[in-house]
Parts: sequence; C-alpha cells; structure tokens
Amino acid sequence: MVEKGRRQFFYGYVVVIGAWLAMFVAGGAQFSFSIFVPALIEDFGWTRGMLSLGLTLNMILMPVFALGGAYLVDRIGPRWTVIIGAVIGSIGVSLLSTVTQIWQFILIYGVLVSMGIGLCYIIVTVATVRRWFMRKAARMVAIAMTGSGLGIVFLVLAAHGMIESWGWSTSYIAFGIILLVGGVIGGLLLKKDPESIGTYPDGVKPTEEELEARADFAARGERWSVREAFRTRSWWLLVGAQLGYQVAMLGFLAHLITWGAIDLGIPLGTMVLIYSCVFMLSAVLGRLFGGFLSDWYMARFRISRKPVLYFTTLGVGLAALLCFQVDSTLEMILVSVLLGFCYGSGLAVFPTYLGDLFGVRNVVVLFGVGALFVGGFGAVGPVLYGFSYDATGSYNFAFLVTGVLCIASALCLFLLKRPRKTG
Repeated sequence: MVEKGRRQFFYGYVVVIGAWLAMFVAGGAQFSFSIFVPALIEDFGWTRGMLSLGLTLNMILMPVFALGGAYLVDRIGPRWTVIIGAVIGSIGVSLLSTVTQIWQFILIYGVLVSMGIGLCYIIVTVATVRRWFMRKAARMVAIAMTGSGLGIVFLVLAAHGMIESWGWSTSYIAFGIILLVGGVIGGLLLKKDPESIGTYPDGVKPTEEELEARADFAARGERWSVREAFRTRSWWLLVGAQLGYQVAMLGFLAHLITWGAIDLGIPLGTMVLIYSCVFMLSAVLGRLFGGFLSDWYMARFRISRKPVLYFTTLGVGLAALLCFQVDSTLEMILVSVLLGFCYGSGLAVFPTYLGDLFGVRNVVVLFGVGALFVGGFGAVGPVLYGFSYDATGSYNFAFLVTGVLCIASALCLFLLKRPRKTG
C-alpha cells in the first residue's frame, strides 16, 4: 500500500467527478418527468394518475435493476456497469418520443428507462464513492450527489426551453443523447476502490487512534452479507427511517410543477423556475450541508450521523403538512425551500451512514438491496399523489399521509443502534 497519500494525487477525487457527471445526466433524465407531464396531458388527455403509473413502475423496477448493477460492480467494475446503463437508458428515453398510447409510455418509462437509469445512477456511483473515502466520506458523497440535483436543475430548465421550441417528442431524443454522452464519460472515470490501485481510503493510512475511536473506521473491514444484515434489527430500522421522506419526495418530484401551475394558477414558467432554481437548488445545498456537517461532528465528537437524519425526516414531514396552507407563489417558494433543503440534507448522509453501520466491503450490494425496499415503497408516492388528486380534486390526503410517515421514520431512526457481528 502507498502511504504517501497527502503528497500524491489521490484518484478518489476523479471518481467523485465521474460519479457527479453520471448522476448529472441520469438525474436530469429521470426527473424530467414532471416537466413533460403538462405537454402529454394537453396532447393526449391522459390523467395525472395514469401518467404517474409510469413513474411508479419506474421507481419500483429501478432499484431491482440497480441491485443487478451492484452485483455487476463486483464482477465487471463500476466503469462498464455505468456505461451499459447509459446506453440502455439513452435508448429508452429516446423511444419516449414515439409514444401515442398510455401503455407505451408506462412500458418504456417504467421498464426500459428504469433499467438504464438503475445501472448508471445513484446506487453504483454513490456506493463507489463511499468506498474511496472515510474521513471525508459524507462530504465526497454529498459533492458527488450534487450532480443529481444540479442535473435536475439545469436539465429541467433546458427541457422547458426545448419543449417550447421543439416540442416534447424531439426533446426526449435530445435527452437520450445527453444521457448517453454524459453517462459514458462519467463511467470511464470510475474505478472500484482504493485498495484495487494500492492505496488507502482518502489516500492516507488510518491511525490506530482512528481505528479504535471511530465506529465507522472499525466497521470498514467488516463484510456483511445480505442474509446477515437481514437478521439484524438495525437493517430494518434503517430501511424504515428512509421510507417516509422517500414517499413524500417522490410524490413532490412528480407533481410539484403540475400542482402549482394547474391547481394554484402559478404560471408554468414560474413553476419551472421554482422547481429547478428553488426546490432543487435547496436540495443541492442541503446535500452539502448534511455531508459536511456530519463529517465535522463525527471527527470532533465521535457521535453518529443521526442528528442530520432527524432533521431530514422531521423537516420533510413538517413541510408536507404545511402544504395544506399553500395558496400563493410566495408560500410555494417557502415550502419548496424547506422541502428541498431537508430532503437534500439526508440524501448523502443515509448511504454514508449505511457504511458506518455495516462497513464498505459489501456496501454496493447492501445499498442496492436497501434501495429495493426503500425505492419500492417510496414509489407509492407518485401514485398516492396522482390518485389522491383524481379521487378528491386535491393533494391534501397525500400531504397528510406522507407527513405521518415521516414522523414514523424518525421513530425508527431513534430506535436504530449499530449492529454487532456475532460470528
């Protein structure tokens, strides 16, 4: 192992760049859904609930394909896994330009797009970054994950302009090309872990004091199988701690623009700006806040990352309940800031906390399996919000349900303790 990490360039920073780029294009392609909804409703007369079925199927199957990607990482590496995903995803997004029936949209977006995005998005990229860092783990994961948030910001803005200039069909083709180019370049920059090139996490050999004092350092070398993790109470509480905010946020990601533009009468262009420049930029800042803050107090006080995660779950729940009162542009902006910042603060910390609890040797697979549960249940969000509106003419029932779920998630977090290997 190389022990001159502080004097030599550390390749982990290149891995962060590659992960950032892959998530930039994949996040933009995945969550451009909401900006295309008004155009599809206008052209075909499909309801919000019907369109939400496509996103829900996508969010159910994407963790399944991502889990397959997690196993591929240990066989062919993150580089080829991401490249294959970018190719498949670009084909799927481009094919959306040809849909004329709702079943076609649901099938292509729900299956083919989810397959491609699942292989090149958060699971493979974030877990790879997590393997490369310990001291700066949450910070580097947070920086990499700003790619996803900024991709949604800039590519949603771009999509709005494309749709107005070219129409939704040509815009889907453009998104397919963007996903292909960015995904392939990002994938080429990835490598499996620091040990594979003869160095240490962060490029520096850990000290004996760090190995003894910090639970995350002590757990790094542990290799938890999926079966072993399933047998622990900690695993299921960690899953439960993420369910509430995932349901809420996937619902808002799918319906925020439609809610504001159609129901509240806010101009569509204004809602696009609120979604991208307020909601998503707040989420980007939240990622950095959560990642840097949790690394700082972990190093200084040797405590867990739970304080940031409480802020995430309870903050998103509060924002969902406050949505009952939103009826103006200013109130929409304020609740979007709260939602985005609280949501973003946990995005980088939850996968980092997974590595703290179960080590990083098998973190890609464990992250993929966890996403299968969290993403599968969270996929209820778009349908919950869509059919809540179809049945009652408002999203109030969905706001209430997700607020309560976030409180339940905070309770799971409170009960969560670090697991101990017994064998």
